[in-house]
Amino acid sequence: MTTREIALPGAPDAGRAHLIGAALAATGAVFWSLGALFIRLVEADAWTLLFWRSTFIALGMLAYLAVVNRGRIGPVLRGAGWGLVLAGFFMALSMVLYINSITRTSVANTLIILAINPFIAAFLAWAVLRERVTGRTWIAMAIAVVGMVAMVWDSLDSGNWFGDLLAVGCAATFALTMVILRKLKNQDTLPQVVFAGAWAVILTLPVASPLATSARDILLCAFMGICSLGIGMLLFVYGLRYISAAEAGLLSLLESILAPVWVWLALGERPSNLALVGGVIVLGAVAMQAALTPRPPPK
Repeated sequence: MTTREIALPGAPDAGRAHLIGAALAATGAVFWSLGALFIRLVEADAWTLLFWRSTFIALGMLAYLAVVNRGRIGPVLRGAGWGLVLAGFFMALSMVLYINSITRTSVANTLIILAINPFIAAFLAWAVLRERVTGRTWIAMAIAVVGMVAMVWDSLDSGNWFGDLLAVGCAATFALTMVILRKLKNQDTLPQVVFAGAWAVILTLPVASPLATSARDILLCAFMGICSLGIGMLLFVYGLRYISAAEAGLLSLLESILAPVWVWLALGERPSNLALVGGVIVLGAVAMQAALTPRPPPK
């Protein structure tokens, strides 16, 4: 099956396409950030939560692909190619490594290490795709790291070296996913989301307890998988076609800074003042990157 090239409606110029891509990726990260609130509400263990969440990610995206392709799921998945299968595997591995990291080191350590994701993505994209990173993006990423450190400074400790190493692996595998999707940006990359969900189910099934999960937790995982992560991935994957891997990594940090905000608003768990300042710094870095994005010339 020959993959069709995806274009934005109206064939916008590069400047407008870049802005739309950044908006889509940022909105996807906002959807991801809602998952933290539902994780707090689910009573199942982390592995079982990840199993059910991944199951509904795959099922939700399969339903979406069935609608947009008029039920022709088989040809779409068979024509996806091994690149998207590999991207799905790296995305699933990133989710598994994240769970293992936060159970073996402090959450603060994990979040700080994950802040290097844009730098890893920038290096890989340059090495593999020869994708140039602008000076303003390097500056924005550096400011974002400072903000992430400020966010978690109050709870920072030495942690555990193995958990920290897993966090590095999480950042690296997510960066690899973005680079592969950038490489395949001219084809329909949405099947990657199905593969990511399927791979995560395979990786977590040996240690999960899906049959012991309550109906309430399954419903929460369904909402998380379909709405928070499923829609978030759909938007992020679409946006990644029009922005660099480094910029996508920078925008993905919105998940880490917004997640505690939703928990605060819903459950009353207020972040520290320093954490709020750090969040503002990261938002400022993202806003700076967006504000300095080239605009198309006036007609």
